[in-house]
Amino acid sequence: MQTLMLAILAAGSWPSPEASLALLPVPPLGTEVRIAIDAGHGAPGNTGNWGCHCQREADETLLEARALAKRLRARGFKVLETRTTPMGERYQARVAAIERFKPQLVVSLHTDARGEAWPRETGEGGRTCWHNRSDPGFSVLWSEEGPRSIVTRRSEWGRTLSQELRTAGFREYSGDDYGSLYTTDAEPGCFVDARPMKQRVYFLRATTKVPVVIIETHHALDPEEVARWRDEVTHDAFASAVASAALKIVENR
Repeated sequence: MQTLMLAILAAGSWPSPEASLALLPVPPLGTEVRIAIDAGHGAPGNTGNWGCHCQREADETLLEARALAKRLRARGFKVLETRTTPMGERYQARVAAIERFKPQLVVSLHTDARGEAWPRETGEGGRTCWHNRSDPGFSVLWSEEGPRSIVTRRSEWGRTLSQELRTAGFREYSGDDYGSLYTTDAEPGCFVDARPMKQRVYFLRATTKVPVVIIETHHALDPEEVARWRDEVTHDAFASAVASAALKIVENR
């Protein structure tokens, strides 16, 4: 696949500053593509993890969701953002809004806080910020609960996202710290929810009308990877990968 390089940099491994990303070519839309983007967490009492600079997951995912929505709309996608404020509605209300919107695809953006961590700095209010420079990369998660038809669509969507993200230059996470929480799919960077039934991720299985996956975009405890996600180039490449994956799924239906 030909790619338009966003930067001409020395070869390096993500998330090194020297690692280059690619903007995947996405043709003009030949059909309507409707996608719902969920900024993970941000529900009452649910801010998610805290990163290496004491950044809240809910704040990070809101920034990422806004950046993705803006870029997809510029390409002609019809986009629903399930959360546009620091604290939004509960997931049940978000699912209801998604089903009213009738998208073909749903992606929920999250960040991971993986492995053993060590104190790095002190944040607001004296909070300790922790870091871990190992285990960077994205992961794509879905549920195998529900009718076979929706499980198949989730897995196709998740695997295609992983393929396109890797093509754009993003690194997939190994899954080493997931343990028994997720089973590892044959596609690199993809995992299936395997928690005890009452602990499984509600949002992944909340609707059988449209395929939902989660992208853990990066390791929130890794200062180098966090810095890469402060860069517009990263958001450009990420949006191109999501757009390319979405088109492949919609055009093959």
